[in-house]
Amino acid sequence: MKRRSFLQLTGLTGLAVAAPFATHRLASAAPEPYGGPYYVLINASGGWDPVFFCDPKLNPELNRMYGNIGQAGNIPFAPLPVNAQTTGLDAGALPYVMSPQAFFEKYSSRLLVVNGIDMETNNHDGGTRAIWSGKLQEGFPSFGALVAAARGGDHPLAYISSGGYDVTEGLVSITRLDSVSTLNKIAYPNIFNPDDPDSGAFHTQATYDRIAAAQQARLQAMRDGQNLPRTQQAMDELFLARASDNALQSLTLPENLVEIPGYQLGDLQRMMQTSQLALAAFDAGLAVAANLNIGGFDTHANHDRDQTLAIAKVLAGVDFLMTQAEAMGLADKLTIMIGSDFARGPGYNGENPNSGKDHWSIGSAMFMGAGVNGNRVVGATDDTQRALPHDGVTLKVNHIHKAIRKLAGIDSHEYAQEFALPGEDIALF
Repeated sequence: MKRRSFLQLTGLTGLAVAAPFATHRLASAAPEPYGGPYYVLINASGGWDPVFFCDPKLNPELNRMYGNIGQAGNIPFAPLPVNAQTTGLDAGALPYVMSPQAFFEKYSSRLLVVNGIDMETNNHDGGTRAIWSGKLQEGFPSFGALVAAARGGDHPLAYISSGGYDVTEGLVSITRLDSVSTLNKIAYPNIFNPDDPDSGAFHTQATYDRIAAAQQARLQAMRDGQNLPRTQQAMDELFLARASDNALQSLTLPENLVEIPGYQLGDLQRMMQTSQLALAAFDAGLAVAANLNIGGFDTHANHDRDQTLAIAKVLAGVDFLMTQAEAMGLADKLTIMIGSDFARGPGYNGENPNSGKDHWSIGSAMFMGAGVNGNRVVGATDDTQRALPHDGVTLKVNHIHKAIRKLAGIDSHEYAQEFALPGEDIALF
């Protein structure tokens, strides 16, 4: 493994691994590498405006930015102009973002757009919880946690998250992106200073192996003397974690990390670097699912400029992820969902050019990748941005999640049954 590039990337993204705490699994030997499929959940934090990309409207009360509707394959899109004037970006930053037109023309054949989703809330916390778990109420795991636990919960980086709704409900341990020190110490516990690969080791390898064997024997003896199930489960998890100590060292990260010049796109750079980390974890067989997160969508003021910029960033982030996945030979095993708390609208909250749009519960989501039948739009809204029925059903987030659970092949898994969702099954995919 190229340790310097690994430490460089984790340092820039701020990676830390939470200690395994899942209460549903028992310890076993270190698992075989996970070979896919992989799941990436991209959270557009703050409430995006589908009218500005995947649910175009010519109603001037909803749209002041474009005068015609674009078409890529079977998918209509908003031909939102993305330039220095509409985004406020410097000329040097513009090549790193992506217009809706460029995005849909490149990916329409692989893209499923779902419009007219009733989020049943315009509250940020509730909406984020709903779009990523399928349930507005508290107490349900995110889809990323659910699929990671069901498909590969024993893997050391099974569920990676850099934000958004990532509640696990005890199904799987989570790798958060907020501090590098913990991962370094876990991956290289015998190194004096994990930030310096030349700093030397505490013990010779032979001595280190004897210490590890003694620790495991002591833990086994303590575990065998316990009668409380929760205590036994906690020790089982520690057993599993120690069995996977060396697995993190199989992670091979790229020599060159993406860097965006200037100061205006730091959040997009972090999203791209996290994509690199997630793809490396997938490639190493250590991870099942990853949350990516990018903000800037809560546009109560300066909506046209700020929403244009935020959309151009998230679309660029998706494009970067797909481009890197293709280069690594992972694209055919990658399923991506892109969503947000809710939507904006159904009109502006003022008459001046700097006015914004407020929260609106009827939103959209997009899917692409493995298992997704692309070049399609499911669901719709009318010219006032109100949901129209799809096959007689008003689409809600529980319908979306029932379908994606089925796509992932976990709809009958015991964890999915434990957190069952109401509503009809729809032929989404």
